[in-house]
Amino acid sequence: MMLDWLKQRIVDIIQWFSDIFVAIFDSLWDIIKDAFSWIFEQILNIVVSILNSLDVSGLFSYCSSWGTLPSEILNVMGLCGFGDAAGVIGTAVLIRLVLQLIPFVRWGS
Repeated sequence: MMLDWLKQRIVDIIQWFSDIFVAIFDSLWDIIKDAFSWIFEQILNIVVSILNSLDVSGLFSYCSSWGTLPSEILNVMGLCGFGDAAGVIGTAVLIRLVLQLIPFVRWGS
């Protein structure tokens, strides 16, 4: 009887330590996940502040010059899909520039 009681107390103590170990591991895992999320958020905040500091007023003045073209030319450009083609080319150039910024990803250039 006494041995069963002692055995049960030892099992309870071992179970208590294993519960503490699991709780500590879960807490450390949450801290690591939060740290990576915090680092990613800080990097994105830096990128947003850099993008906000860029002066793109020249691009807006260039885009407003499209309105000076005759309506016939704008109609033909729209029928030929010039806007879609310009969007695809612009996206490709932007992706290429971003890939050039990543080390070891300089494909063919």
